[in-house]
Amino acid sequence: MREIGFGLICGIAMAVAALLIAAWPVPGRPIAAFFPAGTGTADIARAVTDASGSLLQIDAAASVAFTMAERDGFVSSLYGAGAWLVIDAAFARLCTGSSAGSSR
Repeated sequence: MREIGFGLICGIAMAVAALLIAAWPVPGRPIAAFFPAGTGTADIARAVTDASGSLLQIDAAASVAFTMAERDGFVSSLYGAGAWLVIDAAFARLCTGSSAGSSR
């Protein structure tokens, strides 16, 4: 029985690790910054511009901004500006059902 439990735990850990790797922001590609629910579009836009990013689109219903990095440390700056999750935009589109953001 311990082997089955160990296998389940390892399987779940590997699935979570694969998910995190797939969602990791890629430099030079659009990223999605998720903000707390109820965050206004003006606050989201201000957070992205304060972090020195260029705004591609804001999805107000999901409190997510699709943006491009303009400098190193952009992801850290977004977290500092109030984003609670920053992931690759292509992966975020799968989660939100949005067709936002264009790849360069």
